[in-house]
Order: sequence, then C-alpha cells, then structure tokens
Amino acid sequence: MKKIILFAALVVLLAFTMGIGFSGNVVLADDFYYNLAMNWAPQIYQDVNADLGVRADFCTNFNYDGDYLALNNWDNLNNYPEYGYVYYKVSETTTHYFIEYDLFHARDDAYTRPLDAHENDLEGCIVVIRKDGSTYGTFHLLETLAHNQWYQYSNDPNVTAGSDDIDGGVLFNGTHPEIFCQANGQSPSGGHGVKAFDGSSAPGGDGIVYDITGTAQFPTDTSGSWTHHYGCALIEWGDLWSRRNDPNIFSSYGTFAGNDCTPNSANAPWGWDDTDDGPAYKGMNFSDPAHHVDTHLNGLGTFSHVYVYNPYYTYKVTISSITSEANRDSFGGKSDIYPKFWFNGNYLDTMDRLWKYNDSAIGAARTVYWGHDDATFSGQYSSNYNTLYVCHIPSSTQVRISIMDSDGTSGDDDMGSVYAYPTPGQTVTWTNAYTDSGQAKITAAVTAP
Repeated sequence: MKKIILFAALVVLLAFTMGIGFSGNVVLADDFYYNLAMNWAPQIYQDVNADLGVRADFCTNFNYDGDYLALNNWDNLNNYPEYGYVYYKVSETTTHYFIEYDLFHARDDAYTRPLDAHENDLEGCIVVIRKDGSTYGTFHLLETLAHNQWYQYSNDPNVTAGSDDIDGGVLFNGTHPEIFCQANGQSPSGGHGVKAFDGSSAPGGDGIVYDITGTAQFPTDTSGSWTHHYGCALIEWGDLWSRRNDPNIFSSYGTFAGNDCTPNSANAPWGWDDTDDGPAYKGMNFSDPAHHVDTHLNGLGTFSHVYVYNPYYTYKVTISSITSEANRDSFGGKSDIYPKFWFNGNYLDTMDRLWKYNDSAIGAARTVYWGHDDATFSGQYSSNYNTLYVCHIPSSTQVRISIMDSDGTSGDDDMGSVYAYPTPGQTVTWTNAYTDSGQAKITAAVTAP
C-alpha cells in the first residue's frame, strides 16, 4: 500500500512539474482500461513541415505550457517543450472495447494564412477490439478522423461498407496499429489529419515516430524518414472533459477557443461531426461509439450495444414504443410515425427516421428498434437496440421528443411532444404517456448521468 501511495505522489509531482493536466484521478499501472489502451496504442508516424516550424507538428497535452488557457497556445509554442502526449478514453460493451486516441497540436498552421490555420488542433482515431476471452481481445477495426471526415480500416474481410466505405487495411507493429498524422500545410484543408499508415516514406523526407511507451519525450531531431523515435504517454480524457464548461478553454460547448488566424476553429471530440456519414450524429464517436461504428459499417458479426462502461455522455435516451392516436396522413390515411429528437432547442436532424413505421393503426403500440420496420437505414444495425447516448449538448438543458407523421413532399405533421429537464443523476420516464397534443403515446426514458 505504501508503494502505491508513493507511486501516486510521484505521478502528481511529475504532472505539476511538466505541465500535465491533473484532475485528481491518478491512473495507476494496474488499471485495466489503461493497460488495455497501452496494449493497443497506435504507433504514430508524424510527418513534420520545417517550412512552418516542426514544433507545430509535435503532439502534446493541451496545457503543455503549464496553464489551461487556450488563447496562448499558439504564441507559447517555442517557449515550452512539447512533450509527447496522447489523450485516450475507453468504452466497453458486452462484446467490444472502443478505445479512442486523440492527438492535440497547439498550432494548425498553413501556407494560406489565415485560411486553414488556427490555434489548437485535435484529430484522432478509434481502435475497436473484439472480446474473445483473452486479456485484451483481438483487433477488429480502426476508424480515423481527418478534417471532419471519418475513414474506416479493417483486415477482416467480413467487414463491409455501411453508411461509409472501407478505406483499406491496417499495418501493425506488434499489437500496435500504425497510423499516419499529417504535417502542417500538407493539405488544402489544413494539417494533422489522421489516417492508417500505408508504409510510405515521410513526405518531404522528414518525419518522426511516436511510440506510446508511457514516457513523454520532447523530439529533438526530425531529420530522416521515420528515423527518430520518441516516447509518448497517455492522458485520460477526464482531464479536459471535466473542464468542458471552462470559458478559458472553450469558446462554446465542444469548440476550443482560439484567436490566431481563423478563430475558434478546433473542436473537442464531443464536437466532431462528419456531416455525410449517415445517422451518426455529432460527438457520437465519444458518447456512443457502438452506434457510431455500427452505422458506418456492416458485417461486424456479434456486436452488442449494451454498455458495461461508458462514462462520456450528457444524455441517454431510450424509446421503447410509440403509438399513433390520430390519422394524420392526407385524406385521413394512417400516420407514418417516427420520433424526432430535440436537445436544448436543437433538432437532431440526422436521426430523422432512424426508426419509422408506415400506416400505423390507431391504438397499436409499435416496438421501437433503430433501423427496423420502415427506417431510412432499415437493416443497418447488428443487434436490436433503442438507446442513444449523446454528448454534444451540455447538461441541465431541455430534452424534447416529438412524434411525427411523415408526409413526403407535403411536409411532416407534428403529433405532439414530451419534454424533460433532467438534472445530473436524474432519469425522467414516460410510460404509454400522451404527447402534449394527445395524438400519440410514447414509452421512453431520458437519463442525465
């Protein structure tokens, strides 16, 4: 016990002296999720661009300069060493682990300032691990983010395209998938996009390799094509998630503050949104990775949406059944019912018709499962579930569920809503409850953790 306390004290001291964020939760070496994340941590092939200053291409922690102020990260780049850090989080279902690894850069620079250049930057990846009875499971697939677009990679021939395509396979160094991180100025849309590494030489002939060893190192030599290796350490996302309402860090919910070149242009993972990837809404990579992955891909085999561990969400919404109590189609036809979600007055638009039932008779309770019956993405999902976890909306705001009748080109009819204002730790339930117009009934629950 004395050794554990001494080790924890040393971790805290190291965090203070090196500018590492510390939120009171020390990750000890015997923590299973930490060890899991270390086992599958990617090997990072980080390109660098000397034209724009290689230090802007060093991945590090947000508070590398010793403070939690977003607006000085650009200016402090050459004043403090950028020790190698990667943010991570783990979610677990009964069949899979979802490990997100995110790379923070203090400056995203470009040749076309102010366009494509901004203070603070974050891109990342999700490593999906199938449980198989072994300690850390087996690799299933990889998703990476580059400039608000998700890319999918797998070596499993059974994994096929869903709402998104398969972009290739994955190379490994032992248990570590190899990923490539772009340099500043190497794309019309900025730098630091993450994709699977394809074995190519470093663009421009210079680039370094980060190995997530648990020891954070500051790169000192970037010459050569992947010649020099440097150690990285992991930081659990709780450090910044717990500060998600801090105006010194975020200009708005999920968006980092920044006042250089293009202001306020970088998002935290709960603010990421690929707008053309189907009904996987903003931030669901962070709050509901099982839904995120199962929307993007097919052929996943046994794939559960029942979470064993999933701490990063602000609302959990479950809809069990919906009943039509009015014929709202034109000329008195039966209603084509579907739920519509609102959070803090904002419509969750890409969830439109995630479940839908055409010509539902009055008084017939319809069981809701995403992707079933007449849903837009009918047959998409690997198992039956009717719960969503969202994180792109702050806590203690209004949640509204509307029941709609789809009328095609004539416009949809509102069949009424139910409302909740759950506070942290509260669950609001409706059991066969009428909407405010009385034209539909719903059995549902909303939980704020």
